[in-house]
Amino acid sequence: MVAAKKQTKQDLENKIAELESRLNNLASQLEAKVVAQKPAEVKPAEVKPAEVKPAEVK
Repeated sequence: MVAAKKQTKQDLENKIAELESRLNNLASQLEAKVVAQKPAEVKPAEVKPAEVKPAEVK
């Protein structure tokens, strides 16, 4: 019974390793698509300086 449990644990570890490998592969493919679809140049939004009001003189 112990041998069967160890085998099952090993099977699960192998399956996890296989799934992690597939996940990493899919993630890298997704990153490649995002980089390919990224616009060539992104211009930053124009920033207008805040209006400075003169201090009131009394």
